[in-house]
Amino acid sequence: MNIRLAENTDLHVIHAIIQAAFLDDEAAIIRAVASRLLSDTSKPSTKSFVAEYDGQVIGYVSYSPISCHSDSKISGYILAPLAVSPAYQKQGVGSHLIKSGIDMLIQDGADVLLVYGDPDYYGRFGFQVETAGLFVPPCLLQYPIGRMGLMLNETARPDAPIKFNCVGALANADLW
Repeated sequence: MNIRLAENTDLHVIHAIIQAAFLDDEAAIIRAVASRLLSDTSKPSTKSFVAEYDGQVIGYVSYSPISCHSDSKISGYILAPLAVSPAYQKQGVGSHLIKSGIDMLIQDGADVLLVYGDPDYYGRFGFQVETAGLFVPPCLLQYPIGRMGLMLNETARPDAPIKFNCVGALANADLW
């Protein structure tokens, strides 16, 4: 399996993977988010990756930057969305995409990675509800139990909760 940066030419296959991996209503929303993230020009940049097997794209993930409202210099990202073609689910593709992203963010000097998803799944990578509690999202959450965080640099752990903003593609209250 090869993990590489996603390109605009991958968008049609990313959309197909999302459509196959999610229910129709949810898939439409996630496809729109993926499109906006792939063309996002924020600084620091959003990083989107695809997983390839036998020359075929079988998975997708995006890491977008957050900006913290504090005097601290904490840098962070949100992992969303993550999608794997159903034919390749439960074979480690999502894990490879997540681990590759974590390694890249650590190498880039990021301090925290946030996610809003299944606690059982993301907990396997070290994401914790307590860590997410240190970072206040820009919108009220529909399902607060799914918000988790992973400190990539323990020295950056804030002493008190910090409010953050995310890129425009994720700044829609319906996503939270």
